[in-house]
Amino acid sequence: MLRTVSKSSNSKTGPMAVTYRSGQHSTYSTCPASCPLNPKPAESTAQVDKAYLLALSSAVPKDGQAWTYSHFHWSKLPAAKPGRTVINYSADTIQDAIAAVRHGRPAVLAAAPADSRDSWPRVFDDGIRPIREVRFVVCPEQLAPADSGFNCASCGNGRPLCARPDRDYVIVFLAHGTGRRLAESDDQGGCYAATGPTAIQWHGTRTAGQADDAAAVRRFARSLPPGSLLRHHVAGDVGLAA
Repeated sequence: MLRTVSKSSNSKTGPMAVTYRSGQHSTYSTCPASCPLNPKPAESTAQVDKAYLLALSSAVPKDGQAWTYSHFHWSKLPAAKPGRTVINYSADTIQDAIAAVRHGRPAVLAAAPADSRDSWPRVFDDGIRPIREVRFVVCPEQLAPADSGFNCASCGNGRPLCARPDRDYVIVFLAHGTGRRLAESDDQGGCYAATGPTAIQWHGTRTAGQADDAAAVRRFARSLPPGSLLRHHVAGDVGLAA
């Protein structure tokens, strides 16, 4: 099921086009059961929806930019290419993020401890010869003052960092939301979309979303004005929902 929003009121994304994706019977059924932030892994999946992933990859507004994030392993995601949706691998460890970058997948570090804010940027080597260094930088929105109005729509002077297919650095997201403490722990759960306004939109996708999500995501991208920014999956993933 896919919910489309032409102009989001989400303060983090800013006024731009976004989508939410869920299963019909469970909100979390498009998410991988292996995701440590997933509070309901028993309702999730281990399979990628290949038909949807193909549609998502081409769901880019004309002359615009589209991006999203996935907790499925980077090997199951397509390498980034110009003119396609940038699918960022959401890594749980620094090592996993480095491996993704080395194999041509853009990556983010999903939930770094909030109190590590001042320890970034940092550079790590991948441990493989010839050594390749990978830089880790915090999401600019999380570093901006709360009243600055900075968001995804204003990131990168019109080229949001997460939408850049050719970047060689990892974007760090500090744990946030009401589940922040859980996300920082070794316990299962802590997804930022589990509560609050994001959860309301996401849970509503089960009943108000469009059932043919592959067709819907292509149609939505085509309907947007040229040059639009499109953030796929404020919540949800590319899994094959039961």
